[in-house]
Amino acid sequence: MSAYPITSVEELTQALLEQEDGACLCVERGASDDVISALIAKASHLVHNGTPARIVCPDDVSAARYRAALASHHGLGGDAVATARELGGDAVVTAREFALEAMADPRVQSAVGRSARVLDENEHDVLMEDVKVSGLKPGRLREMLKFFYKSISDTADEDDGWLVTSEEQTVHAILLENLDVRQALLPCEVPSMAYRGLVGAGIEPESVALIVDDYGSLSKATQRLIRYLATSGLVAVRSALPVANAEEPYPHFDGFDELAASCDASFVLETERRVAPRKSVVLDSPEAEFAFVARAVRKRLATGTPPGDVLVAVPNPTWGSQIKAALAEIGVPSNFERGSVKIKGDPRAEGRNGEIKLATFLKLYLDPHDITALRSWLGLGDWLLRSDAFLELMAYARDRNCTVAEALASLRAVSDDERATTVFGKFDAPLDELEELRAACSSIGRDEAVELFAAHNMPLGPSAVELLGSDAAHADIERLARCAFGVSDDIRPCGSVTIAPYRYCHGRSAAVTFVTGLVNGFLPALDAVDDKHTVDHRRVALARERLLFVDLLQTARDETVCSRFTRDRLENASVLSMQTSRVYVKDGVRCAAVTPSEFADVSDEALVVPEDAPRELETRVLYASTTL
Repeated sequence: MSAYPITSVEELTQALLEQEDGACLCVERGASDDVISALIAKASHLVHNGTPARIVCPDDVSAARYRAALASHHGLGGDAVATARELGGDAVVTAREFALEAMADPRVQSAVGRSARVLDENEHDVLMEDVKVSGLKPGRLREMLKFFYKSISDTADEDDGWLVTSEEQTVHAILLENLDVRQALLPCEVPSMAYRGLVGAGIEPESVALIVDDYGSLSKATQRLIRYLATSGLVAVRSALPVANAEEPYPHFDGFDELAASCDASFVLETERRVAPRKSVVLDSPEAEFAFVARAVRKRLATGTPPGDVLVAVPNPTWGSQIKAALAEIGVPSNFERGSVKIKGDPRAEGRNGEIKLATFLKLYLDPHDITALRSWLGLGDWLLRSDAFLELMAYARDRNCTVAEALASLRAVSDDERATTVFGKFDAPLDELEELRAACSSIGRDEAVELFAAHNMPLGPSAVELLGSDAAHADIERLARCAFGVSDDIRPCGSVTIAPYRYCHGRSAAVTFVTGLVNGFLPALDAVDDKHTVDHRRVALARERLLFVDLLQTARDETVCSRFTRDRLENASVLSMQTSRVYVKDGVRCAAVTPSEFADVSDEALVVPEDAPRELETRVLYASTTL
């Protein structure tokens, strides 16, 4: 079906409202065209006509922007207030939250044999350690797991014979057993399991219309779930640039074209938008770059640009935190919108796992039956994360047809001499500590709680202490547990400068965009330029990164400022995966000359990626050829 051209967001809004409520509609927009108002208007129209509607966003930050836009309706009066009231507080969800809602149904969980519990990045590291019992080298195992995850995201794991070699079958069986024991899901499994559970349990989907932004950047499994549950209409929007969102590593870009081929109406938003002029700045060091960006932002604000119309794109959380600090030092408010962040630390090393240990304990405080958190707790402070003992524990539970939690309870009730093997004794110390902490936290004062956590190598920072409350006689441990490591969606687009990682800039629009850290290793990522990867892999990766850079350039309406640095400390360059050209000593400090980005001096014409350029390599080929 040919798409009907639309020249403005207002015209798009009218076109959407004129379509029948139960229609399937497809909209293609420019990379940074803001269609939030049009989609909210469509959702409000549907609800007003008696059709429940929800807005599904690709990631946390995108959802927060929709919620902020919806909340702003409260102060506008009239129809705007009605819009906010009609849609309700849960009208906006991320794709993962939407899938987890389906997984929350006990019938769905029973059908698939898992609970609605998703592993975070730190818990995935523990899972990796448990899967290493397969004996594969870490690099090969890591790439094989990527093949599994991509196959799950693409629903290829539902085909008979998708696992070819006995090695793949063995590793996959170990992975599934560990996930079943934890009663948890990998992030890529959530939409697939939700769909299978709904179909397997014979649950009829409720009546709801779904409005999905950036539909093309979702996985094939997520797109299938959305189509299945959108019983009363679907509005799917995609960006003209095939750029992955911040939370989906395996997007199915062709899914939008497949939907558009059979939809009721299709529109393409063709706004006249020129490419903003690009300026490049070269600094000596990262510290000089942070200071330059802060000064340049302040100068821009002094000319009258609203803070919410300034976007600073950063390569990683370290850059974002440093630029946020530099802006704060000169009195410029900023908001670092980075979504969920992996907790720093090494779970193996006492003294370096304090935050991980605290987060794990607080999960167990809220839910003592959280076997995933318990598994992480049992491994803390051990070089192998006690994976050997946990393997024996799973076998013990399997032989006795009981859960791991029940097996632990029965083993705790007998002495070491009566146990089948001494390896279970490795769990005694962490379990004793857990019981001690639980008992102490049942009734404890604020200062005592601070001392207790510090004594157990879990020191609380100022923000965490504040969460304990102002009552010295009572520490609010539950508040600490719920808020200490939560994702903030405190989005203030009008009152502060926005700082966001590259991928979280997707779909934004700003008067001026600062693209920082423009060096090889940051943009493009190291796998696009490092010789340790195959030529084919680098070619595909470079095309992927070029699209990301173009996506960043299109966020700016008036000007794009690209900044980079020429050197950094050797240890920083290594830890942050920068590509370096030489190493030298300056003033007694080991320094590395950093390679400029492949895109630093490339013209806009040269940045165009051919439509037929390959977007990905076969993952099975990748791990077979690079990790043997």
